[in-house]
Amino acid sequence: MKYLLSIVLVIGFSCTKIQAQEASVERSIWGAQIIMLPLSVYNESKLTNEIALRSELSWGFSWSGGGYYDSSVRWEVIPYLIVEPRYYYNLNRRAQKGKRIDGNSGNYLSLYTCIQPGIGFKSDNVRIDPGVLVIPMYGLKRNIGKRFNFELAYGIGYGWIYEEYTYFNGETHREPDSGVLANLRLAIGYMFKKG
Repeated sequence: MKYLLSIVLVIGFSCTKIQAQEASVERSIWGAQIIMLPLSVYNESKLTNEIALRSELSWGFSWSGGGYYDSSVRWEVIPYLIVEPRYYYNLNRRAQKGKRIDGNSGNYLSLYTCIQPGIGFKSDNVRIDPGVLVIPMYGLKRNIGKRFNFELAYGIGYGWIYEEYTYFNGETHREPDSGVLANLRLAIGYMFKKG
């Protein structure tokens, strides 16, 4: 009876210790993602056990032309700077269920902040206006093998574009144009380094 009680107590304490170990986001992750068309390079750095700061440099591409009235082709390659604090709220639950949490594989809430500084590569007939987007996001990130990941996120937020207007007298003026917008992230990525 004493042996049985001792075994039950040892197993009970070891299970309690296993459950008390807290899951945590990775210290630092470097990677690249293809998000529909653009390419991005990112780093996620640990702030707390559940919060990571994602910083990202992304390039967007657009092309248009060949219309009925205007046969000119327009194209642009635009860099975006993105800062996104992420709260991974279900890492402990995933770890307890035996699911993967490496590479910050889990569900998250974030504040997606995107800055377009008004620069880029473009054809002569295109104007690139600076802008800012602030969007609360809900997302999930899952690993595929050791180095690849999949990410899906969506949110509704607000954006500002500072458009340039030219008056009849030749003066230029920038005015903000703002509005509510939706954001969808559907990405496949590759992790270069986890640290």
